[in-house]
Amino acid sequence: MKKLIVLTLMALLAAGSTYAQHPQQHCGRHHNCPHAQRTTSGPQVNADGIDLMIVKAFPTAKKVNKTEKWTEVYDVKGALLGYAVYSKPASDGIKGYNGETPVLIALTAKKKISGVYALPNSETPRFAQHVQESGFYDTWNGLSIKKALKKKVDTVSGATFTSRAVCQSVIAALEKL
Repeated sequence: MKKLIVLTLMALLAAGSTYAQHPQQHCGRHHNCPHAQRTTSGPQVNADGIDLMIVKAFPTAKKVNKTEKWTEVYDVKGALLGYAVYSKPASDGIKGYNGETPVLIALTAKKKISGVYALPNSETPRFAQHVQESGFYDTWNGLSIKKALKKKVDTVSGATFTSRAVCQSVIAALEKL
């Protein structure tokens, strides 16, 4: 009997470590799944103190200036590269399948959208990845703020709630401009 209990405990421990090592196996059916990946930490910054998501959107960023509407992004010579707009707090309460889906919107110096980037969130990883891989975030590239607000955007099949929430987060952020 003791041997059976020991073997059962060993099997349970092995199964637990498998889930910990392979979070992509998340079932996606419920938010309390023990192996679900969550990314809700604050922004990470580079040596210049610039949010790494801004650096992703503007690789030559050297300085930023935060204003009430957006963050102005400058290069090493002080030339304006563009603007970074965070959907939060305008998108607070907009939920996808499992949680909020905040974004960063990059605008050129001429205020055309150059990229939309997912920020840390608590969305179900497989749905968030599906939206990312579909090219959904490129939907608004090249559009002015006015045209982006009028654009009809189709949701991503298989990730409808997530893509709908991303779209609503983009609109909420652009409407505050």
